[in-house]
Amino acid sequence: MDNVELQKKRQEHRVVFTATSAHLLTHAYMMIFPSVLILIASDPSMGMTGYLELGIIGTLCYALFGIGAIPSGMLADRYGSRRLLIICVFAMAMSSLATGLSFSIYALAVSIGFLGLAASIYHPSGLSFISRNVEKKGKAMGIHGVGGNIGLALGPLVSGSAAVIWGWRSGFIVFAILGFILGITIIRLKVADETVSKRQGNKATGKARLSSMPLILFLIYINSILYGLCYRGAMMYFPKHFAHDIHFALNDVAKAGFLVAVVTIAGMLGQILGGALCDRLKRPEYGYLLVFVFTTPLFFFIWFLNDWALFVVSIIFAFFFFAWQPTQNTLIARYSIYGAHGLSYGINFLLIMGVGSLAASMGGYVTDKVGVANVFAVLGFISILSLLLAIYMVRVAARRGLGKE
Repeated sequence: MDNVELQKKRQEHRVVFTATSAHLLTHAYMMIFPSVLILIASDPSMGMTGYLELGIIGTLCYALFGIGAIPSGMLADRYGSRRLLIICVFAMAMSSLATGLSFSIYALAVSIGFLGLAASIYHPSGLSFISRNVEKKGKAMGIHGVGGNIGLALGPLVSGSAAVIWGWRSGFIVFAILGFILGITIIRLKVADETVSKRQGNKATGKARLSSMPLILFLIYINSILYGLCYRGAMMYFPKHFAHDIHFALNDVAKAGFLVAVVTIAGMLGQILGGALCDRLKRPEYGYLLVFVFTTPLFFFIWFLNDWALFVVSIIFAFFFFAWQPTQNTLIARYSIYGAHGLSYGINFLLIMGVGSLAASMGGYVTDKVGVANVFAVLGFISILSLLLAIYMVRVAARRGLGKE
């Protein structure tokens, strides 16, 4: 390996490390609120009367998490992803600190809203940072996804543990400190930022591919809405479901945090699987389809199982469920216009988290009326629609000769 290749590899490693670290922290922040939901609901200073109110606050947070992605993507395309990443990390840390210092329901809603808005900067900037600067996108997206899963695990594990000892506010304060540390680290780390690639052009060439890109992207985006509902609904109500229907060990809050952490750690293997499928399959759309083939029936198992059976099935579910993310991100890089990767990822994330945020309120309503387990039955029916749409997308890509390199 010559010096130029070595420098390029080192640069790619720094890019992946920077994006993955910020991804980890972003998802950790988004998991603090559902992990301490039970304690907030029982805090007299909050004045809660049910989970619907907290579900509405969650919807506000996750809606802003999605809505802010489009302007963030446009800014990343224009000014560079690294700058946006630094702003994102510091803004999340400040918002988390403000949440930890909230002593009324109104202050909580505002600070949680700002946390969602700050976090919205990450995905369009982080994913475009990788897609423009890394050659092996599938592997990089898999590693990036693992970072997100570590965050999903650390969020409930650390905040849940801190909440048991010092109260629910402590989880937000701990992660605020970690955010400031990471922001300083990214500033000190020398990472170049290509806003326009000189190494690679858009691989989507040829009349068939170019004419079909809008349709493929449209199908991908529609499935983002459906998956977003499933993702946000599952991650918002897994802690409550585990606390209610798993009866071994620990108190409710610690149990929910620990078991959700184990499930999301299992999802790391799924991230690696999804990335490997994208790099190895001639038609990565088949890897996309497999995700829904396996996860759809598992929603219904999660619905009616409890105790150890529920826990084991949830681990299997996470393995396949999280493989979706690297396959989705790789397909967007493949079928979107190269100079607008930030905007393309912004639109995608808006659909996933913006529309998906409705699952928080929907789940709160279902939980109050018929119990938390039934949330997963509703998500199962949504996943059936995702499966049917994925089948159609694969057929379109195969019929028009897309997906092969």
